[in-house]
Amino acid sequence: MGKGIGTFICILIIVMDIIAGILGIEAEIAQDKVKHLKLWIFECRDPSRQAFNLGLSAAFLLGLTHVIANLLGGFVCICSKDELDKSTANKQLAAACLILSWYA
Repeated sequence: MGKGIGTFICILIIVMDIIAGILGIEAEIAQDKVKHLKLWIFECRDPSRQAFNLGLSAAFLLGLTHVIANLLGGFVCICSKDELDKSTANKQLAAACLILSWYA
């Protein structure tokens, strides 16, 4: 992978993360605008459809960013089992962290 392509992908991932963060903040603002219901000691908020859609969009964008970063990072670290066995300890640790990140 060329240096220019790698830089572009890094910037793309950063921009996607920033957009997802802004969508999450907008979802929280939309949820705060709905009215509160109070019954004795219980307090509830009506669900906001706009907040749900914004939050879902943010989650999808973060998931897509995670997939792109891990797939491209994984292809750089792990191209074949033989290459992984011959690689340095740092690359093997990176591959293990990549695999474990999907379980977390």
